Amino acid sequence: MKLSLFFLTAALVMTGIAAAQSGDVSSTTPADGEGLVSVKVRGLDLVYARPGADLSRYTKIILDPVEVSFSKSWNPDAAGMRVTAAEKQTIKEGLAKIVREELTKELARSGRYSLVEAADEDVLRVKAEVRDLIINAPDLPRAGRSRTYALSAGEMRLVAELRDAPTGAVIARVVDYKKDPQSAWMKLTTRVDNTAAARRAAADWAQIFRGQLDAAHGVAGKS
Repeated sequence: MKLSLFFLTAALVMTGIAAAQSGDVSSTTPADGEGLVSVKVRGLDLVYARPGADLSRYTKIILDPVEVSFSKSWNPDAAGMRVTAAEKQTIKEGLAKIVREELTKELARSGRYSLVEAADEDVLRVKAEVRDLIINAPDLPRAGRSRTYALSAGEMRLVAELRDAPTGAVIARVVDYKKDPQSAWMKLTTRVDNTAAARRAAADWAQIFRGQLDAAHGVAGKS
């Protein structure tokens, strides 16, 4: 889906932390018992961050497996597109893989950060979930010739969490809903189109994530 976005994963959460560091806090009331407060972040629905969170200490990231779940209202059968349980699992695994690949590629491109498996003082733990996923035209590989058309690729909701890896302390949480803009007319949608759109969205998340890490380390601009 061509979504103008989150970090996937985590990228959008980092934007929220930057706002907390700059003092752009919309409420001084903790959002929960962990001391997070609501912060205003342009383009995001809900962001909660720990005031004064310092991202400059992190140069390594543990990226937990990305979890993906469909919306309960998604009913492709009603539209004549029966999707089996196995096919749904394949879709979820494919989206999770795309998000991880784009994050890994962006972090590696900078040369400043790396993905690791073990917690240490300079390690940030990121957990991202894609919830309420709706794909309007799945275009599944099957025998026979078929065409699928849609006004929009679909929609999804991101729920992400950042934690200090050694202590497990929550640094930030984000919830953001995005819907692919609708076309003025029905258009042919294929697996190639869906995959390319999903990858563009994941790349956006990864770039924001890396950009916020760069800002925390005093690195100006993109490299």
